[in-house]
Amino acid sequence: MLAEYKTRTNLGVGLGLLAQIIGRMAIVSESGDVMLGVILSLAGAVLFIWGCCAYAKGKGYHGAWGLLGLLSCIGLLILVCLTDKYK
Repeated sequence: MLAEYKTRTNLGVGLGLLAQIIGRMAIVSESGDVMLGVILSLAGAVLFIWGCCAYAKGKGYHGAWGLLGLLSCIGLLILVCLTDKYK
């Protein structure tokens, strides 16, 4: 994997998952703000997909492969299984 994409991948996937978890916790909590939870969840999904696109590019594939991030962790697992074209 190319080093320039490694940081983008880690930030996108990590912060995306964290934002989605916090957003969903805000939605289901009794005193939580539902609108804030929805916004956090959507922002987290966008970050996660951006991180998956960076991961695909870092492995030598077209960035559109990152749309597998729409499948959440299953999509990320598929990207992990792809061979690295830069090895």
